[in-house]
Amino acid sequence: MTRTRLIYIVSGLLLVALIATLGAGGGSTALDWRAALAGEGVDYTILVHFRLPRIALAALSGAALGIAGSVLQVMLRNPLASPDIIGFGAGAAAGGVAAIVLSGSLALVAPGALLGGGLAAVAVLGLSWKSGLSPLALVLTGVALSLMLATVADILLSLSPGLQAAEAARFLTGGFSGADWAGVLGVAAVLAAGWACMGWLSFSVDRLDTGDEIARAHGLRPDRVRLTAAALSAVIVSVSVSVTGPLPFVSFLAGPLARGISGKAGTCLGLSALFGALICLGADSLSRFPVAGTHLPAGLFTAMIGGPAMLVLLVRQGGRG
Repeated sequence: MTRTRLIYIVSGLLLVALIATLGAGGGSTALDWRAALAGEGVDYTILVHFRLPRIALAALSGAALGIAGSVLQVMLRNPLASPDIIGFGAGAAAGGVAAIVLSGSLALVAPGALLGGGLAAVAVLGLSWKSGLSPLALVLTGVALSLMLATVADILLSLSPGLQAAEAARFLTGGFSGADWAGVLGVAAVLAAGWACMGWLSFSVDRLDTGDEIARAHGLRPDRVRLTAAALSAVIVSVSVSVTGPLPFVSFLAGPLARGISGKAGTCLGLSALFGALICLGADSLSRFPVAGTHLPAGLFTAMIGGPAMLVLLVRQGGRG
């Protein structure tokens, strides 16, 4: 690890710690740190059971989305090929909404989102496979399927009764206000396993960024690497969406920011995870401030940040082309 990259990582961790500390102390109710740290009264309950799970979930979900997006972008040699663009996130979101509408409760949201994300990944990979897995075909198929799944979610939302529609709409906006330690532990376990697998796969994925011929010269099988990386990304994203709802553009932004700051190509897993965590923590901090007397969910802030960023990236890519 170079000295510059170490500085970036340490600075990012310090910034994460600062935002997390401010988030723990901020909010609609001022926190008495002395009572909270002493384990006394309401302040301790607010800190341990409400604010800390929310902060931990934001950081872990952002890190998970960051590494999933970065790996897909490098693997497909396309900075626009993030999981929420090519259908994995839309599949998980549609599955979660279907579970709410069909069951009438939130109890089956997690399995519904996991099933939806898995089916979307199978559909995208299957439809784009023609004597191998073409990166361009995968991206175009994923974008089309993502639009179709978003329409399905809207139809289900329109047809559902009032209470279920409200729950489904809250899920679709994405956020961390309903965080608990069970969800945090679930995302942490998936992140740990996913990071280990992605770390093992990162050498192969980075070779794909130089072209399939060079990858084959290293003894790699590009189609097998792409299938494995896509499946891992789908699992990571589906688990995150099942707990937080969809968080647009987090997986899209983290990788390009990491590569731009470090000046290096490749997956940049550590920095991508850091930037994903920073984006989600920042969005969660913004969601704590009232707007017109209400609190907007974090997913709306990630969308407001990511939309213009995507336009900038498209303009830059067009200029280079």
